[in-house]
Amino acid sequence: MKDRRPNFVCIVADQLRHDLLGCAGHPLVRTPNLDRLAARGLRFERCYTIQPMCMATRATWLTGRTPRSHGVRCNGIPLRRDIPTLPGTLAQAGYRTHAIGKIHLNPWMPQQDFDLDRIAPEDWPEAIALWDRGRISQLPSPYYGFDSTDALCGWWSGNYGQWLQQRCPDFQELIKPPAGIRVNAQGILDSPEQSYPSRLPPELHYTHWATECSEKFFRSLCGRSQPFFLWHSIPDPHPPFSVAEPYYSMYRDCKLPEPLRRSGELEQLPPHYRRLFQQDLKTAGRIAKTAVAPELERAAMQTVLGIISQWDAMVGRIVGQLEAHGLSDNTVIVVMSDHGQMLGDHWMHNMPPTHLDGVLRVPAIWRGPQYVRENAVTSALASHLDFAPTILDLAGVPIPEGACPPRPEAAQQRPAWPGKSLLPVLTGEADTVQDSVIAENDEDYLGLRQRTLITADWHLTCYIGEEYGELFDLRNDPGQLFNLWDNAEYRDTKRDLQIRLLERFAETDSVLPRRMGHA
Repeated sequence: MKDRRPNFVCIVADQLRHDLLGCAGHPLVRTPNLDRLAARGLRFERCYTIQPMCMATRATWLTGRTPRSHGVRCNGIPLRRDIPTLPGTLAQAGYRTHAIGKIHLNPWMPQQDFDLDRIAPEDWPEAIALWDRGRISQLPSPYYGFDSTDALCGWWSGNYGQWLQQRCPDFQELIKPPAGIRVNAQGILDSPEQSYPSRLPPELHYTHWATECSEKFFRSLCGRSQPFFLWHSIPDPHPPFSVAEPYYSMYRDCKLPEPLRRSGELEQLPPHYRRLFQQDLKTAGRIAKTAVAPELERAAMQTVLGIISQWDAMVGRIVGQLEAHGLSDNTVIVVMSDHGQMLGDHWMHNMPPTHLDGVLRVPAIWRGPQYVRENAVTSALASHLDFAPTILDLAGVPIPEGACPPRPEAAQQRPAWPGKSLLPVLTGEADTVQDSVIAENDEDYLGLRQRTLITADWHLTCYIGEEYGELFDLRNDPGQLFNLWDNAEYRDTKRDLQIRLLERFAETDSVLPRRMGHA
């Protein structure tokens, strides 16, 4: 008998903002495939990342836990191997699980004092240098619950690097930036406002490789009744801002919307914002100076739009593969991004240590003919914490709790995961499942701990141990241009939101492992 549980295809962008899609109202960007998915499913207008860094968010997606619970508080911290994962739980329930592209649950670049010839590959399975030196040729199986993987580490390494080397032995020359483009020790652009045309042709780009991998995966399912969970993730539109033709020139003659900013707004923001502009500070993300030449800023945005259109074409190929293999009708497709980027908003670029919407608010599209209502847009608050419980709810699989007694020792123990299933919103049974969402970030380089609460009307960010913070009235100031933290008229509002933030963080603290008995 055919297993009719839904399949899942998760299409993951890297650093894609909530407003850079045609279906989200952007006046220029061409995303016809994403727009069709949104028309055939449901799009969340207000979905927020739990932490605006790659590794922390990805660990939350795949464990259902907050960063302070799974331990990946920021980039550079490996995810523990003993935490139950979403793909592992699905695999135990009979699903075939596979990952293509960027997984990023382990650091790519060991701290510079590590001896790369002596560190153990099993401890650094995604380290670019170990792949490039031939010390790693495949991720272990299973890998955090994935039965198999086609890995992309960095931008040119992992299994993609092997594929690229076979097809183009001199690819290293093709991916070099032009003279005058500044890069750091890892070959990554120092200033993300820089952009340039790629000499690597589209047929050698990782968007092409990744869809070769998905086609191979779908073919492997032929004649099998086993449901599947496919993770399909590539690092676009993350810098470097480089793309080949025709995408590089696609938006060159377009008049771009102005960045969202005003003169003097940094005066109202916490002091680390100013320090980032005035000093050469190392942070977990990177930030551009205020004196970015307008022509560089425009060129960067035009290139980003081209990268997004290339990514959209890849999405179209994946959907076409599902249809060609007769898998579309019983497959839930989820389109999402780990975090956003500033792109000149509030005078900033890339991923500074901020919880403003540019980095915190992300696109989320769910499509599943039998499971998700069509042509729907919702303003319901959603969080990356809600992704894993929603997938398991759709699959009819219980949330993993690790070691447990035969029956709960404590009758009123709290749910194992802090997120909410979004299934009632997907089906239209409910307008929303929560009145607020949270975000957190430990910026260890600057010693900051940011904790944020977002409601329908308010956005509050507290800095633990500091008197300053951020308070925005989203109803009257949706662009977050006027910080009301020090405004006496909003003292009571700030106090009430601080209490709610404390409650929400207590509500989302880990309740695992479970109580096994009496003391």
